[in-house]
Amino acid sequence: MVKTFSAKDRLILALDLDSDREAIALVSEVKELVGMFKVGHQLFTTYGPDIVRRIIGMGSRVFLDLKYHDIPNTVAKASAEAVKLGVSILNVHALGGLEMMKAASNQ
Repeated sequence: MVKTFSAKDRLILALDLDSDREAIALVSEVKELVGMFKVGHQLFTTYGPDIVRRIIGMGSRVFLDLKYHDIPNTVAKASAEAVKLGVSILNVHALGGLEMMKAASNQ
């Protein structure tokens, strides 16, 4: 069976903002129009996993854009924690190699 996606599902909005207030306000404003919100290095470094929990708690999906790239065990554990947070998508840096990517995908 082929899954079809709505226009909303195809749209990921980057939350490349300076504050959690701005991010949460934007999510509140457009969450009915956007399928997912990207949380990258800036927002995650400043506000940590809490910002992800808050966005998911608002009924929205999160793409955690941290480009994991480390030894396989470290990436596997970081990926497992991201899954526990409830992110819908995370990414790994392909230059980390096949073993690392496999380790991340087993989470």
